[in-house]
Amino acid sequence: NLALLKFIYGSWKRVEDFNQMRCDNGLFISELSVEKLCPSQNAASKYLTIAMPVLALLVFCICTIFYRSRRVIRAWLYNRQFCLWCVVQEEEENDDRIYDAFISFSHNDEKFVDELVAQLERPPVGLPNYQLCLHHRDWLAGEWIPDQIVRSVASSKRTVVILTENFLDSFWGKLEFRTAYQQVLKDKRMRLIVIVKGELPPRDKMDTELQTYLSLNTYLKYDDPFFMERLRYALPHKKNTIEPGSRITQAIIKHSDSVGKDQANGLKPNLLPSLPFL
Repeated sequence: NLALLKFIYGSWKRVEDFNQMRCDNGLFISELSVEKLCPSQNAASKYLTIAMPVLALLVFCICTIFYRSRRVIRAWLYNRQFCLWCVVQEEEENDDRIYDAFISFSHNDEKFVDELVAQLERPPVGLPNYQLCLHHRDWLAGEWIPDQIVRSVASSKRTVVILTENFLDSFWGKLEFRTAYQQVLKDKRMRLIVIVKGELPPRDKMDTELQTYLSLNTYLKYDDPFFMERLRYALPHKKNTIEPGSRITQAIIKHSDSVGKDQANGLKPNLLPSLPFL
């Protein structure tokens, strides 16, 4: 065996007939090597030598991909309520601001904003819903517009700017951004979210503050396939959503809504929900 071979090679000077010693198969012991005696062990060592660098390279590639896509991955996990302990970095449970976000936009982009607001205020079951501030809906008629802008920004946890050429042509839109930007500097927290719809407008039409912000911070693109996931992750994080994978819970909630509608219409509701197959 290997132990005997090592012993003989270590003591060959004391063995007078070392060159005449043979194994059962007729091979001279002096001609034996570890490769000949234990070929399987040698092969395993070679495979391990090749596998370790390949494994290290694979781990490096995975870590690089994860780092470069970390924002998308975190947004994806948050929207599916997975691993919240590692993706939710901000606690805002004690923030008593009225609105989750103030939407700053040009009235020419109102149709787009209405579609976006519908997805955020009335999301699918299991996703967080947000309380949004819109000037055409939540502002008081007759009040001075600059005061309402300041109050809307101050009473919202985020300010979402819909950046289009229409927005840059709006005097009030520029004032809303400037107010939100000053609030960011005051709070020393990133509370400003910029959404670019279509192509990024020419920088020569932007104010200096907006150019500076875009050069130092990332913004969301509406044509990004992960746009809604990114947007929800950028908005205040909420924990009162349904646990992941709870299809039965979702079915019960949907049924309770239908029961309430039946009762309101004077119909006798079905008290047992039809649960999905697991």
